[in-house]
Amino acid sequence: MLELLLSEYELDTANLTPRDDEPRELIKGINGLAEFLGCGITKAQNIMNSGILQERDIAYRAGNRWRFNKTLLTKLLEEEPEILNKVCSEAV
Repeated sequence: MLELLLSEYELDTANLTPRDDEPRELIKGINGLAEFLGCGITKAQNIMNSGILQERDIAYRAGNRWRFNKTLLTKLLEEEPEILNKVCSEAV
């Protein structure tokens, strides 16, 4: 079945790279995000509403719940520590 799909869409399997090298620790829900960031639920929701985590593939929906890639979020905070402060200050 996979071969049929690959041939149908002319995908080159040699250029596909697995993403298994990235560990996927998850933060579950807005409450989990707030706890991880050490902020309130309202601020965590403001961060989600900004779209910054979705743009960077850190946040995604699983059913009706949000999930966050903890590894990517930690990396973002290390590289740009003030980024979420800017989001929160703009929302005020």
